[in-house]
Amino acid sequence: MTLFELERNADFDSLVTYLERSSNPDIRRRAADVLGGLHSEAADEPRDRKKVVDALVEVAKDDENDEVRAAAIDALDQYGQDALEQFIGELSGTDIDDVATWKKAQILAKGLDADVPELRMAAATGLGRIGENNVVSTLVDAIDDPDPRVRKRVARALGRIESPEGVPALTDKLHEDKYDVRIEVAYALADIGTNNALGELTSIADDEDEVLRRIAVDALGRLGSTEAVEILAGALSDDSDAVRRTAMFSLVQLLSEAPANASHQVREKIVDELAEANEREAVEPLIEILDRSTETAQRRNAAWLLGRIARDEYRSNAQDALIETLADDDEMTSKFAATSLALLDGGDLEDRLLDILDDDMRDDEMRVKALFVLGKIGGDRARDRISSFVDRTENDRLRKRGFSALSKLGGVGAPSGDLA
Repeated sequence: MTLFELERNADFDSLVTYLERSSNPDIRRRAADVLGGLHSEAADEPRDRKKVVDALVEVAKDDENDEVRAAAIDALDQYGQDALEQFIGELSGTDIDDVATWKKAQILAKGLDADVPELRMAAATGLGRIGENNVVSTLVDAIDDPDPRVRKRVARALGRIESPEGVPALTDKLHEDKYDVRIEVAYALADIGTNNALGELTSIADDEDEVLRRIAVDALGRLGSTEAVEILAGALSDDSDAVRRTAMFSLVQLLSEAPANASHQVREKIVDELAEANEREAVEPLIEILDRSTETAQRRNAAWLLGRIARDEYRSNAQDALIETLADDDEMTSKFAATSLALLDGGDLEDRLLDILDDDMRDDEMRVKALFVLGKIGGDRARDRISSFVDRTENDRLRKRGFSALSKLGGVGAPSGDLA
């Protein structure tokens, strides 16, 4: 089975086996990433959680590959402070389980001077989790650590603590460090969110350096503000394809990051800005997200947006992507695809949906969603075909959805209900 399938099935035993025994460091690193992402599922079963944390601790200590050890530490971070402290304790020989928080922060701060870089990485991560303002100056000093893996996690910790005190040191690193460190620094500035932190990000959004522009538009996706929407929409016309695509990914991310009290305003602002943008620059990246992204939130938002911004030239391309998404494993993504298709009537969409309905080899969920859309856009021909389909199908759910579609089209109906 692939790691994707193991992730989908939350197969902890197999994932741990890949983590510990694969000869390929890329697979071991990916297994660590997947295990970190499954922390909430592992919490439901203490045995699984202990097995995973123990394995990650050993890999973080002993794996021969730097990036695998770093990924294991990041995965431990997702399992919580106690998992990090287990690793720190085993590596340093210091038991900090029952120590008061202020004392724990002191111990971790000393860990930033350890000879072992993995211990410095874990110490920085742990300090960010504790969130004590009195360790910010210590973290600021550590931003010049000789190991870039440590600098990344120091920047991440400063972003978690959200102290304005860290902004000047982060700003310096934004311009002069390795690319992946600069990315983490930009995220930290976005998380801190003070005027000078945001000013720094917006000031480099149109910098002559393409790398800086890309970093800026990547980080701005975390802000959840209408101000960020305008900057990102402007970046859709950047000379660099990489910057344009990153800007679209960030706009999609904004839909998830916007605070509840501003989500409607941000959503409407994004739709308005994208409607004014060049259609190719707005629609093609969204289609690419649906085709390639494995991030559920990204795909949901891309499906939702397509129905609201695709116009004549790219309507057919958007329809293609949304039709394929009707059978998505994530129910909400498939629902968004269906509601967006209902907004993109035109061309031969009705015929294509009717063909799906009549194809017994198609996924039942896809046919249910096709019936929903047909109930919104269909005409007399759709009513006749759906009526015939309802008469012959033995699938209760498809029959119910068929009656619902017929009721919307003015035919014989049954209680319509929601998209189900």
